[in-house]
Amino acid sequence: MAPTGGALAELRRTNLKKVVSALRQSGTLSQSELARVTGLSEATVSNLVRVLIEEGRVKLSKGRRNGRSVNLVELDAAAEELALAVTVAREAITAAAVDHEGSVLAERSRLRGQETPYDEERSTLVELIQELRAVDGVSSRPLAGVGLALCVSIDPVSNTVPVGFGGHLPAFDPSWYGADVTGELEDETGLPVRLINDCDAALLAEVRWGAARGCRDVLYLHLSSGVGGALILGGLLYRGGLGGIGELGHSSTDTSGRLCVCGNRGCLETKVGGEALLSHVAALHGDDLALGRLAELARSGDPGCVRIVTDAAQDIVSGLANVVAVLAPQRFILGGELAAAGPALLDPVSHGMQRMASPRNWRGNVVLAELGGHAIAIGAARFVFGGTELCLQSMK
Repeated sequence: MAPTGGALAELRRTNLKKVVSALRQSGTLSQSELARVTGLSEATVSNLVRVLIEEGRVKLSKGRRNGRSVNLVELDAAAEELALAVTVAREAITAAAVDHEGSVLAERSRLRGQETPYDEERSTLVELIQELRAVDGVSSRPLAGVGLALCVSIDPVSNTVPVGFGGHLPAFDPSWYGADVTGELEDETGLPVRLINDCDAALLAEVRWGAARGCRDVLYLHLSSGVGGALILGGLLYRGGLGGIGELGHSSTDTSGRLCVCGNRGCLETKVGGEALLSHVAALHGDDLALGRLAELARSGDPGCVRIVTDAAQDIVSGLANVVAVLAPQRFILGGELAAAGPALLDPVSHGMQRMASPRNWRGNVVLAELGGHAIAIGAARFVFGGTELCLQSMK
């Protein structure tokens, strides 16, 4: 049976990698030579080369083989570029080298303290970047820049971390607020730096290579230690006037609920954030259970974990059904560590949305993210390569 849908897209992506790899190893090749090297048909190679030309990753020139005039294919210099994607999450800082195909070539990570001053954290960022630049396979490649993904809202106008939540942001010391992060990192590394919210980055990756391929209007919910979100409108990332779009974890549905760090009560993060979910299963699985492990247990049918994830799904539906109905996205994507729960999370959210989101407004579907733990890094790299062309509103 011929592959369809996502399988077909994945097959094309694999074949594109074969072509690029062959050109990287052998230099300039004719299309017939590419077919022999990759084992693909000449018709398939012709179509793949056309895609790569449109993406600006290869170029054609006239040449001769065996006395005949042929089109020669070679990688454009820009296709060899890498981006260094640095993710500052609540518990760790991770740096990854990513190519134009969304492949992670190398990765380095450090644990972080949530109240560490900005100057100290910036030093760690620089150390990780320099460490990554020295890795074999990275040191010899040109670098397009650094994509810095933070687990906090970003003001796209000032390009800074704005003051929020009454003067305190989870996992960030106040010395981060208003700091010239990009300018100072550019001075210390000699590379261009682009700043982006981690959920925005994850969605950019899913749109290009994952669960949102082919979609122009997408709502993304990221379920990890914190709860965040992102939005694609008309095929472009919408960041909001001051970067506050996507803070789905702080939508409140219960004014008498648990107090949230933002000052409101009953926010979605107080119900389905990592800390909240893990507190419910501590008696069954101990205090050291990680959220990813809870998700795996739910996927495998552990009764307690299934119940916790099912309850979380209902909270997601209650909190976001109106948002989904108003925005009417083609696709509502569930990502982050909790998405590893698979059908235990997807099925009740999907059924709940069908029941509560008005069918007059929304005819889309709910799916799980596909790119897993590397989604943020891949998306931050794509932001480096694509920049303002990926965003609905212009940036400075």
